[in-house]
Amino acid sequence: MLACGICFGQSEIIGTVKSDITNQKPNGNIYLEINDGKKSHVDRISITDSLGVYQFKDLVPNKDYKIKIRIMGYDEQEFQVKTNDSVAKFDILLKGICGFVSLETAEKDWKKKKAKLYLVGGIAPIGNRKADSRFEKKYKIRYYDFGDTAPNMECIQVYNERIFELMDKKYGTEWRKKVRSDVEYLE
Repeated sequence: MLACGICFGQSEIIGTVKSDITNQKPNGNIYLEINDGKKSHVDRISITDSLGVYQFKDLVPNKDYKIKIRIMGYDEQEFQVKTNDSVAKFDILLKGICGFVSLETAEKDWKKKKAKLYLVGGIAPIGNRKADSRFEKKYKIRYYDFGDTAPNMECIQVYNERIFELMDKKYGTEWRKKVRSDVEYLE
C-alpha cells in the first residue's frame, strides 16, 4: 500500500490573490474554482484566507488545471496552471474594474475643481447637514454617497486617499476635523 501511495504522488497549487488596484488582497471572500480543463464543471472550490492565500491539495502531478475567479468589481479571470511533483506556486493579480472612480479620475477631478469624497451608505443615504454643506463650499469639494450600490471598494479607496493627500497639501490637516465621519478610508 505504501508503494502505491508513492506511485500516485499528490501535488498541490498554492498562491496568493492580490488586486492590481492596491496590490493587496481584495476586500471580502474570494472563491476560486479549479478543474482539469477537460470538464465544464467545477472539480473543487477554494477560498482565500485573510491574507489572500489559497490552496488546492490532492491534485494529480504534472497535469494542467484551470483556475477561475469571479469576484464583484473585477473581470472574470481564468488561468492555466500545471502541477509539478510537489507544490506549484501560482500567485494571481486580479484586474479591477474602476470605471469613473480611480486614481486617474481623482487627479482629473481635482484639477477641474470637481473632486468628491465618496461615501457608501445603506438603502437610504444620509443627507448633508448644514455643516456638511459649508464644508463643501469652503473646500470646493462634494460628498457623494453611493448608497448600497457602490463600485469596487478599492477604487473608492485609491480615489479618496488621493483626494485626502491633495487636500492636506492645499489646506493642511485642519479640514480633517470638520469632514463627515462616514467618508470612506479616512483615518
